[in-house]
Amino acid sequence: MARFSIPTGFDFIFARLHGLWSRGVYGERLRKLSTCVTEELFFQSLNNLGLEISRQDHFQKKIAAREIAHMQDIIVWGDAATARFIHAKIRNIADENLKVLLNYRFLPKHEIPISELLIPIPGMPPYDCKSLLEAASTEKFIELLPDCQEFPELPELIRKLEKDGDFTASDCAIDSISFQQEMASAKRLSGGMRSVACELVSREIDITNLSMLLRNVNMYHIDNDRLQNFWIPHGKILPLEKLTRLGELQTTAEVIDALPPLFAAMLHPFRDKELYHSEHALWNWLAKRALQLFRDFTHPELSILAYPYLLHFETINLGRIREGIRFGMPSSVIQEMLIGL
Repeated sequence: MARFSIPTGFDFIFARLHGLWSRGVYGERLRKLSTCVTEELFFQSLNNLGLEISRQDHFQKKIAAREIAHMQDIIVWGDAATARFIHAKIRNIADENLKVLLNYRFLPKHEIPISELLIPIPGMPPYDCKSLLEAASTEKFIELLPDCQEFPELPELIRKLEKDGDFTASDCAIDSISFQQEMASAKRLSGGMRSVACELVSREIDITNLSMLLRNVNMYHIDNDRLQNFWIPHGKILPLEKLTRLGELQTTAEVIDALPPLFAAMLHPFRDKELYHSEHALWNWLAKRALQLFRDFTHPELSILAYPYLLHFETINLGRIREGIRFGMPSSVIQEMLIGL
């Protein structure tokens, strides 16, 4: 069904979003959830918080669909430019479906049916997986794939993937396309909203690129010439030329020492720790900024830009708690993995 924007004052939007967030899972509610010792208690606690999810549901799909539905609900409150920005955030989540589809197309042997992994996007028709996966050729697959109508860069990306089987490169390329769409929509906002939206997107790009850089020195060990194809443009703190120089380094300590002062200071305590500690610190940096913007009473219009980030971190945190409980992790360990706690 078509959605129509209902222009409203930003004071109204601010109040509505804060009303929604007051029922969210963060802070003490998040901490209490992490202390559940069984999945039964976890799902009972979720239901008590108003999240109607059971053990029979595909949990990750359910909470991702909830995140998207919440973002679609707030689209009607803003103007066209704001709606485009929120749509771009939704598209970023939808692109995870595209990555799964390409994996199943070019690595067809999987034990889990693809239908169990694809996130339902309210308002968007699902993939015709049978036709796409059984397409007689890659060109036919491209013809049937609806994403290719929206993103003209995709067909060449798919042809390349068929030849080299490099899923890391294709995933990074899809992320780049998605972030470019986000940045373009951010630049179409007006005044202070434009600068803040661009800042948030550029922060996420910086984190994504820096995480890739750290993973490379820890796990992938991709040579620097090839690594250049993975960088996403429009990071503010780590421009492409800086990433090119950092890609020459061989250890985590060398990378952290060579980072711009903000990131170097942030990650220095984790030089000798497992990689997830550094990535967690980076996402906390973004979460703290989003919460600051969300609570800015003097600029209520910024809340609608920050809210999708808070929603996404809520989704990640719920997933981490559920997995932690499944694997019998102590609550103290689970809490260390939660963003913005």
